[in-house]
Amino acid sequence: MPARLLEAAGLAYDAGGHRILDGVCLTADRGDLVGVIGPNGAGKTTLLRLVCGLIPPAEGSIAIGGRPLAAMRPAERARRIAFMSQDTGQAFAFSVTEVLLMARYPWLARFEGETDADRERTRRALAYVGLAGFEDRSFTDLSGGERQLVMFARMLVQDTEVIALDEPSSSLDIRHQDRVFSMARELARERRAVVASVHDLDAASRWCSHLVLLDRGRVAAAGSPEEVLRSANLDPVYGVRTLVSANAAAGGLSVAVMPERLPDRGLRVHLVGGAGSAVNLTRELLRLGCEVTGGIAHEHDSDEKLWRSLGVEHCAVGAFSRIGEEDIDRAAPLVEAADLTVLCPFPVGMGNLGNLRLAARARRLVVLKPGPGDMPRGFFAEEGRRVFAEATAGADAFGYEQLIEELKRSGKPPQPR
Repeated sequence: MPARLLEAAGLAYDAGGHRILDGVCLTADRGDLVGVIGPNGAGKTTLLRLVCGLIPPAEGSIAIGGRPLAAMRPAERARRIAFMSQDTGQAFAFSVTEVLLMARYPWLARFEGETDADRERTRRALAYVGLAGFEDRSFTDLSGGERQLVMFARMLVQDTEVIALDEPSSSLDIRHQDRVFSMARELARERRAVVASVHDLDAASRWCSHLVLLDRGRVAAAGSPEEVLRSANLDPVYGVRTLVSANAAAGGLSVAVMPERLPDRGLRVHLVGGAGSAVNLTRELLRLGCEVTGGIAHEHDSDEKLWRSLGVEHCAVGAFSRIGEEDIDRAAPLVEAADLTVLCPFPVGMGNLGNLRLAARARRLVVLKPGPGDMPRGFFAEEGRRVFAEATAGADAFGYEQLIEELKRSGKPPQPR
């Protein structure tokens, strides 16, 4: 059998005089869990309904296992692809078993009734999704999350090789969300093809093998999660500033939305950091609406990577290189233009000694005390202690929370004590 189970090319769809989808291509091979992502109104649900044959495309073609979807009768189509809608409403008070058995109709001969094997299949599916014992419950009496799990079980009962899931975890708590995505991946491992619309980008990164990013009915990016989940792709589509980073604990990527800047408070803060010592403060100051600039940072340092991704003006030097006088001169205008310069806690060696000399040029300097989770401000050379003492003579020292509270309270640089 061909590996490519689902292939959609050049799909377009019109509704109410508007083009909802335009030129969309989507493929899924055996073993794939393809996530369709994008903001509300991007066309995710419409795309899934098209590939399932629930609505006809204005343009384009869809094939399952090489056979055109348009050439299939409804029963054949229902034996090849299952659709789980995010709308779990049910007008009639069917029992859970009755709802599940509806999925067996495509497999029954004319006038044939459900068999004991069909009923056993429903019991196994309910047990698999964690709802054993729900067979006789009324579907209308279930919670939203329970209904969604029942609909996932019904899709299992339908037993197709292509599966389309429309927001399969939208009504679920985090435990059941994780369960649904793990079940979807298991189905893909059974040599099926699974396509799911997903709002949670972190979940899409962890569970999906491929992603398709839709923007107003067009494909903005497609590929692996690492290729698609980039700020350069996400920011213009979602209309926000994002920060994408590796999630070492859960695996995959983590996508955080950086808050929009508050109205300008007229405060320009320059951060002299290194070894990630300015990461949290950078984020917090941006939330406060401050204009932030960065000092001299080595390439691939956590501070430099964050500043670069956020567009924070700073001075970058080569990794492991020594900060020289010319680097200090390049960064000096940023310090001199700042209302407040904060010297973050970082270990001082000969390579970054220039950052202390840069701090000495500040109009108003505050020394940030190391917090419980911070790297201590150590000195690997006696010259570092001397330059630090000279640069910080007369400067006040603040803890992280103390500094933030002071800035929130007054919106101005802390006054010398």
